[in-house]
Amino acid sequence: MHLRSLPEEHRETYREFLNYAFRPENGPDWSDERLPDPESYHPRGFYDAPPDTPVEDLDAADLRTVCAFYDFTARVRGEWHPLPGISAVASPPPARRRGHVGAMLDDLLAEFRDTGRSLSALWPFEYAFYRRFGWATANNYAKTTVPPDELAAVAADPAGEFVRLDADDWARVEDVYAAAATEDLAVDRSEGWIRHRLFRGWDGDPFAYGWERDGDLRGYVVYDVSGDRESRTLSVGELVAVDAEARAQLFRFLRDHDSQVDEVVLSSERESTRLIDGLTDPRAATVEIKPGPMVRIVDVPAALEAVSFPGDAACDLVLAVRDDRCDWNEGSFRVAVGDGAASVESVGGDADPDATVEIGALSQLLVGARSVEALARTDRLSVAGEETAGALASVFTERDPYLREGF
Repeated sequence: MHLRSLPEEHRETYREFLNYAFRPENGPDWSDERLPDPESYHPRGFYDAPPDTPVEDLDAADLRTVCAFYDFTARVRGEWHPLPGISAVASPPPARRRGHVGAMLDDLLAEFRDTGRSLSALWPFEYAFYRRFGWATANNYAKTTVPPDELAAVAADPAGEFVRLDADDWARVEDVYAAAATEDLAVDRSEGWIRHRLFRGWDGDPFAYGWERDGDLRGYVVYDVSGDRESRTLSVGELVAVDAEARAQLFRFLRDHDSQVDEVVLSSERESTRLIDGLTDPRAATVEIKPGPMVRIVDVPAALEAVSFPGDAACDLVLAVRDDRCDWNEGSFRVAVGDGAASVESVGGDADPDATVEIGALSQLLVGARSVEALARTDRLSVAGEETAGALASVFTERDPYLREGF
């Protein structure tokens, strides 16, 4: 079996796999012809056929499982790096529990390595499933449910103007997003991504409104409304503002729906954003902390050498990496860091390691999702002594990553 780019003539079978995996309640004849962002979306098929089979000779009947990835560029430790976002992992019932998904992911990671993509991300259907393959949680997010009138406490006095936005406003929206989304793991959004993913929805297109001051767009909110006349919910998919004033104006916009909806749900706020603290009655809101997307290092030497570390960080140690899926990562590496850069070389199994780390934990350290101190209290990171722990902590400083994209 082997992984191949999906031929266009196999797209219908591909859709059937996805529909059954993610929307079985719609039945076998359901179809949605709307495609994801064509600029960055790369579907793949895992075929039960010899690897050297010409594309024109591949048969859709030989598809066993499918996946895709978005060719993102994201900020990692303050700089832009490739971050393919894996999506659409699906297999039909006859092909399940045969190891096909694991083998397909192995092939996909090998493709990423061969094409210079040293870090990857995904949203799991089940966290334990993907932990087995080396992915680990990158960030949490907060889901806040609040009656709209309670937002009066965090809403601004009327100023500026609210305007309806559509996909042709993508450049203005991108300017707001780029100014506001300065955190690690923020994605450098393309026109296609904004048009296809922000302004379109699988079950219907959302509303999008922006707040302007003197014609300058300063923030926007994307949302939909569900329910009926008896009970409605306004669900915010994304709220982005360049400053506190714009954010307060967007809360005013949401508050002014108090005659229409019973609750407002902000479904994917940063965990560090504490809307509840600004409410007059914090008990009126419910905040749920949810696990977010997962990340995985594809190629340890390439990933560590690609990013920039603090200028005063220093270490020279042997790091043993455990990776059950990627044999090129399994083993010991000499890691030397100085002047903000790392050099990494394999040293085989002869040198005694100063620290031993599981690939998912190393991925979290790389993006700053967990601290050395926190991971050293688990069985995922073992450190020989305090000096080594201090050296690692100087390199892998904890940050506040937030990958907000759904894919």
